[in-house]
Amino acid sequence: MGTAWNLVARNRSYRLLLTAGLISLSGDWIFSIGMMFSVFAVTGSALAAGAIVFTALLPHFLLGSVAGVFADRWDRRTTMVAANVSLAVSLLPVLFVHGTGQLWIIYLTVAAQNSIAQLFTSAEAAFVPAVVPREELVVANALNGQNNQVARLVGSALGGVIAVAGGIMAVTVVNVASYAVAAALIAWIPAATGARRDEGAEPRTAGRARRTWREWADGVRLCGRDADLSALLGYRVLSNFGEGVLSALFAPFVIGVIGASGAQFGAVNGIQAVGGIVGGIAIATFAARAKPVELLGYGAMVFGVLALLFALYPLALPGVWPAFALLAVVGLPIAALNAGFYTLLQLRAPEDYRGRVFGAISAAAAAAMLLGTVLGSTLATTVGVLPLIAVQGVIHIVAGPLVLARLRRIARHQAAAVPVPTTAGPP
Repeated sequence: MGTAWNLVARNRSYRLLLTAGLISLSGDWIFSIGMMFSVFAVTGSALAAGAIVFTALLPHFLLGSVAGVFADRWDRRTTMVAANVSLAVSLLPVLFVHGTGQLWIIYLTVAAQNSIAQLFTSAEAAFVPAVVPREELVVANALNGQNNQVARLVGSALGGVIAVAGGIMAVTVVNVASYAVAAALIAWIPAATGARRDEGAEPRTAGRARRTWREWADGVRLCGRDADLSALLGYRVLSNFGEGVLSALFAPFVIGVIGASGAQFGAVNGIQAVGGIVGGIAIATFAARAKPVELLGYGAMVFGVLALLFALYPLALPGVWPAFALLAVVGLPIAALNAGFYTLLQLRAPEDYRGRVFGAISAAAAAAMLLGTVLGSTLATTVGVLPLIAVQGVIHIVAGPLVLARLRRIARHQAAAVPVPTTAGPP
């Protein structure tokens, strides 16, 4: 783990950013799991609890692309600090929820939270190359992916416990504290890091609206015009569609098809997070030896094979143990493909467009995931759970070779961008 450890140990700015992300993401998982538990406990309605998930996903689709405009326009470090402070403040109304008659406050808060989060995620994705050298971006993105899995494991475990102990108020206070700590850590990053270009005074309101629309359209057009970015966009849309189908049918598959108990269902979710952590460590350790194109392409292919085996193994093998075995190793290709994807996106998108490109791709991916969730839920009774679960594996098996072949030329772009040192002496 030398390369990853060296990056974290010697790069103070990245260390602060990584730690802030781990703390705030853990708070998010504690809040979301605890909130769903609390809402279900209060209402007894699975629909009411599930509506929180839909409310959380919708801003990704509606605002993800627009948020990228401001992530490119404003200072990204300041934007992340302000977003964390705003996220903490937006949670405060939840402290006044004491019964079912006030659940609307929770839904509005969840919507506000995820709307603000779009600005933070776009700014963060665009900010990483400002604190990490390009030759270490793969390692940094692998560590960021591992951060997500650690937060998921810790937050999911603590969310229900904290909700049982202290209810909605307890999970809310914990998440407010996580945002406050994250804002302080990011504020310690030197102020000049990744500073945005001063473009002068803002025009009048009508002019600002036109400018926002023009900048948003420029970012979307770039995703369609640039062959490499359009390939990354297409891959993300397809993969998130498959993820949406799987998300909608994961519980029916694990419980209804392979016959897992409630305790086994929780363990299946846990082992997937553990696999992601191990995969993140492995990729961060050896990623310096691999090209991001290969990490994405081969990672997608291996993940597709494992996902297809996960969907089809009940036809030949009974029991839950194959699911544990497959989910324990699937974290490695997921870590590889995600590290490759984000590194390629950061390297290929121009610096002034990174936020918009990330936002546009995230919004399209969120729309695809929502579509997959709806289709998976509605077609399960007619098509069957098992064939629909197999969709995610098929998508990656097909997309892996295609994206690998299409994006190999990014390596040539990178090579062409490296200046050739001169051997001539001073005049």
